[in-house]
Amino acid sequence: MGLFLPSNSTRHHQGFRMLKGLKILAWLAGIVLLVIVAASIALPLFFNPNDFKPQIAQLVKEKTGRELTLQGNITLSVFPWLGVKTGALALGNAPGFGKQPFVSAEAAEVRVKLLPLLRKEVRLDTVSLRGLVLNLSKDKSGKTNWADLISRNEKTEVKNPLANLAALAIGGVDISNATMVWDDKTKGAHYALDNINLRTGALADNTPFDIALEFALESKQPALNAQFSAKGKGKLDIAQQHYQLQGVLLKTVVHGENTGEKSALNLSARLNVAWPQQTLTLSDVKLSGLGVTASGGFKGSQIFDAPAFSGNLKVTELNPRAVMPLFGIKPPATADPAALTRAALETQVAASAQQLRLSNLRLRLDDTTATGSLSVSNLSNPQPVLALALDRLDLDRYLPPALSPAQQGKKSAATPASATAAAASALPVEFLRKLNLDATLRITALKVKNLRLADALVVLVAHSGDIALKPLSANLYQGKYSGGARLDVRGKVPQLALDESLSGVQIGPLLKDLYGKDRLEGRATLSAKLTARGATPEALKRTLSGNAAFSFTDGAVKGVNIAQLLREAQAKLKGGAAAPDSAPTQTDFSELGGTLTLVNGVARNDDLAAKSSLLRVTGKGQADLVREQMDYLISVAVVGTLEGQGGKALTELKGLTIPVRVRGPFSDLSYRPDVNAMISDTAKAKVQQKLEEKKQELRERLQEKLKDLLRR
Repeated sequence: MGLFLPSNSTRHHQGFRMLKGLKILAWLAGIVLLVIVAASIALPLFFNPNDFKPQIAQLVKEKTGRELTLQGNITLSVFPWLGVKTGALALGNAPGFGKQPFVSAEAAEVRVKLLPLLRKEVRLDTVSLRGLVLNLSKDKSGKTNWADLISRNEKTEVKNPLANLAALAIGGVDISNATMVWDDKTKGAHYALDNINLRTGALADNTPFDIALEFALESKQPALNAQFSAKGKGKLDIAQQHYQLQGVLLKTVVHGENTGEKSALNLSARLNVAWPQQTLTLSDVKLSGLGVTASGGFKGSQIFDAPAFSGNLKVTELNPRAVMPLFGIKPPATADPAALTRAALETQVAASAQQLRLSNLRLRLDDTTATGSLSVSNLSNPQPVLALALDRLDLDRYLPPALSPAQQGKKSAATPASATAAAASALPVEFLRKLNLDATLRITALKVKNLRLADALVVLVAHSGDIALKPLSANLYQGKYSGGARLDVRGKVPQLALDESLSGVQIGPLLKDLYGKDRLEGRATLSAKLTARGATPEALKRTLSGNAAFSFTDGAVKGVNIAQLLREAQAKLKGGAAAPDSAPTQTDFSELGGTLTLVNGVARNDDLAAKSSLLRVTGKGQADLVREQMDYLISVAVVGTLEGQGGKALTELKGLTIPVRVRGPFSDLSYRPDVNAMISDTAKAKVQQKLEEKKQELRERLQEKLKDLLRR
């Protein structure tokens, strides 16, 4: 079979038919174009969309239950762009949320190119929206003003919003002068985004486009006013449902309450979202400005069904004093002006809808470094669990500046538990009632009120106003401290309970660091169970009640030399003066102990007992902790020679009990022996001695008479 080839006449006939077909198509296209042009001219002439405003409002009313107000004109265009442009419009708010519209706009315009629609392509011009105002709110019962717009019975499934727009092309988005407000009555929070301006380049599938965003943020709690601007590039891979933001740079200028303009805060990052896999990646995060330098990255999984995020955060530099005013917080006055000026943070982060965990946490504040973890298992009702190990902490740096010498002399010191509880009681009661925290702190070296502690353990458990510091322990001054405190602020008046003890502590160096004076030396053992009521340290002191016990061994009471006082008293009895004593102004003892009963800030002791090879001391009296005054009577019995105290012997006073009155303010106590009592006791001793001599003389005479009678 040979190859068939058309003849010249046949080919000529086919070309004629093709040319005729093209002419027919051209005529049809021309007719369609003419119809479209005619329609674009005639439609606006014979069809006025403003006539249908009532029907549009009625349809919205039926679907949403809200009132739609269309104040401006609606205009249509057909060729070459099929579009609609509106004037001012507003959608009413939900019942109970006031007359303010839920959403309103000054003008909106959307246009789509007509001819590409015939090829099932969507080519939009720039989508414009001007003067948008969106008011979002939540009332005190927790109800939002958009809840009625969502069908409660309809099960919603998260779908890719751009899945069916593979052929979409948008000339850009232009949103200008928009406002968005969030008002949460349940938390008293109010945020407003104002002057929102968003502009993008042309949006097309798998094609990079520019993004520019700016807005102002205003917040009441915390008080904050900031300006934000961002620029970057985006990319939409609609087929793969993969969306990116690349090289985004966010700049912020923050105004804190009562502060001037601060330097800009810059944030750059890269964002990738894979819709089918429900994954999110935020990488190359860098933050700088306002005394902050930070970096990190995060990954999210199941971001629609069960969002979970993990990543790392590193803050290499932070100045807390510079940041506090931006959130309406006034930096506290501290004893060290350089405190709260340097901070850093490094941690691994894991978070979900109801859980947050910071692991491998490394925190630095000034000269203190802490490592540990923080976890919150129930974000709807958070109860943070914190565990930190600190290398060293000088709390004195963060206390208020030192008082004047006169004021400082009136301040009484406290043990670690009572100092911590007193400081906590001065905090706002409302804050303490809301505090929920489990914290364990281990501190290698701790300095507080100039006390130096080692290997300190602090366990804090706070639940809605019931705050327990237990156990507390530390090594200090060759001994050990242990105890606990409980502060209950659930009632009208805060209640404080203390249970603490010191064992084997060298009391001299402790008092030297605490008061600046070591008026007592020796190895101390102390215990106390006390209660108090009030919201300030002064109120706690006025109501302090309970019991305490103390004992000291191998020590001395400084500031008083009882032996010298007795010599001076004896010299007065003889009408002379005692010789100067070069020995230290102190009274040595081998044992000293007793118990205390406290009632409303007044401590009573009736069983003081001290022993030495020279003296036996007992005492009783009281100390007013509120007025810081003492009235105490010490009874001293001489049981040996006083030469050991650096002076001559007082054999005349051996066996006698001499009272010494201690009175005055804690800062300036006076010690005065009771000379009248000494005279009385001395006279009684002499009479007793004479009686004994007379008794002996009578015995001797009686014996002589008995001997004479026997001789007869």
